[in-house]
Amino acid sequence: MKSKSARLVRRNHARYHQGRDDLNIVPMIDMMVILVFFLIFTAVFSKTNILQLNLPASSDAAALNLPKGLKLEVIIRPNDLVINDRNSGPLKVLANSAAGYDLGGLSEFMRRVKSQFPQMTDATILPSPATSYDTLVQVMDVVRVYEIPVAPFSKAELFPDISIGDAPI
Repeated sequence: MKSKSARLVRRNHARYHQGRDDLNIVPMIDMMVILVFFLIFTAVFSKTNILQLNLPASSDAAALNLPKGLKLEVIIRPNDLVINDRNSGPLKVLANSAAGYDLGGLSEFMRRVKSQFPQMTDATILPSPATSYDTLVQVMDVVRVYEIPVAPFSKAELFPDISIGDAPI
């Protein structure tokens, strides 16, 4: 037989703990709030550079409103790069080498064009459908700026106003 005090303790214990078998999630919510603030304040926000591109007007409208002079186009084909004047036709064709597109030759030709037309700032790049994004960005960089070999990390502007379209078939 159990003592009266043991029964009383057991009865009070049963009443006190009755319905308290749930999980206490308040400490977990507190930790989540602290972690969210910690992650927000310690996050590294990456700086993204955005290049403004101008899409060319339709060929019918452009032919009527174009000023006289050179309208520079760079056509990216699977086997070569074609530097073209929209009004007169191809100016130079740079065939691919074993390493890929001749970006050095393109840069040199762009510098010669810029020296003859220093006021001109626009150029159009016309990639073929099979052109990779990386190739398009590399050609855009070569047309926009060139690195000055004398001073490291120095660049000069060529044709910063880039338009993109589809290569003619």
